[in-house]
Amino acid sequence: MKILQLTTRLPYPPDDGGKIGIFNLTKYLSLRGHRIVLLSIISGRTKGTPGNIEGLRKWCDVRVVYKNTRTNLWGLFLNLFFKIPYTISKYHSSKVKVAIRKILSKGGFDLVHIDSLHMAYYGEFIKHEFKLPLVLREHNVQTTIMERYYQRQRNPLIKLYAYLQWKKMHRYEAKICEIFDKCLMITREDKNRIETMNPSVKTCMVPAGVDTSYFYPLKIEEEPGSLVFVGDLSWLPNVDGVLWFYNRVWSRIKKASPPVKFYVIGRRPPEKIRKLSKKDENIVVTGFVRDVRPYVARCSVYIVPLRIGGGMRLKILEAMGMERPVVATSVGAEGIMVTERENIMLADGEADFAERVIELLKERNLRRRIAQGGKRLIEQKYRWESVIEALEKEYFRVLENRGKSASVDSGRRVGQPPWKDGD
Repeated sequence: MKILQLTTRLPYPPDDGGKIGIFNLTKYLSLRGHRIVLLSIISGRTKGTPGNIEGLRKWCDVRVVYKNTRTNLWGLFLNLFFKIPYTISKYHSSKVKVAIRKILSKGGFDLVHIDSLHMAYYGEFIKHEFKLPLVLREHNVQTTIMERYYQRQRNPLIKLYAYLQWKKMHRYEAKICEIFDKCLMITREDKNRIETMNPSVKTCMVPAGVDTSYFYPLKIEEEPGSLVFVGDLSWLPNVDGVLWFYNRVWSRIKKASPPVKFYVIGRRPPEKIRKLSKKDENIVVTGFVRDVRPYVARCSVYIVPLRIGGGMRLKILEAMGMERPVVATSVGAEGIMVTERENIMLADGEADFAERVIELLKERNLRRRIAQGGKRLIEQKYRWESVIEALEKEYFRVLENRGKSASVDSGRRVGQPPWKDGD
């Protein structure tokens, strides 16, 4: 079938969880013979053809719209007088509507796939003007993220603002999701949350996956006593998790299990994360790295100390795919069908989290058993090939309910750019 896919940013290079999820969805749909036109927002003032478009053109026809979506204090203030949450309103643009109209006016599209709530606004426009089947891929329930952020705040002004944004988000998300033919939820927990917020929303669960041809065990010697965290450090839940681990857990581990080293890997670390390496010589903040696999492969323990967020943490799937033992909070592991002490170690309190890490550092056989259990889980449930089959079935259910038959080019050679067949 021919699909228009809308995203808040170009999903290439796939160097954080959100981009990895979108890129692999696009890639594996293409490999199954579907033709994708990808329309993405690029934030910033400098125009021109970004070099990372070339990495996508093998899999889809790429179109871009330039719009500044960076957070600013003036925008945060003005949003006090509007009903739409600030993090959503940043992505509203008449230029995006013009681009959508130009693409869809050519006809031939079977379905529109919108990635993330931030782009759901354009679903109303498409539904009214083009009457096409619409699906929304909810990477997280944004209301849950905002609620958890509000609950963690201590500053009264920030807490009040977060409370107002949480309430706005709840009203917006519950209403907008109802317009879609199907909301594709990544976890059962998020599926239940949306249905509780609005029972009229039509949902299903299609998990995220991991590319096992990329994330697999490497023959790299383990670095004794090494802990690794990987994540986009411009994302609030990751920053909160690293700081909680440093402030509440790290000293307990150092006292009980010296020597130990902590690697914090991820792009755009804020100053409060960067300065951790100045406070402690056993902490290494790398910033962005092109390939996280060598760091993951040699770590003794992979940690996911998240307290805020929702959806599914692809970082856990990747670590398991590489056969590394994982310690995570229940929020961090949410949505993944893990079993405590079989394929993961789970802990929420600071003392418990430290105890799980220390136990793994001290017991090599336990590390090996947990790591092997995680690898088996990935092979059984979370390979992208099986995830995309489930997604494709949901697409066809949507089309059947609309009484529309999709045109699928099943004879296309795998790896051939699908959009060149007749866009």
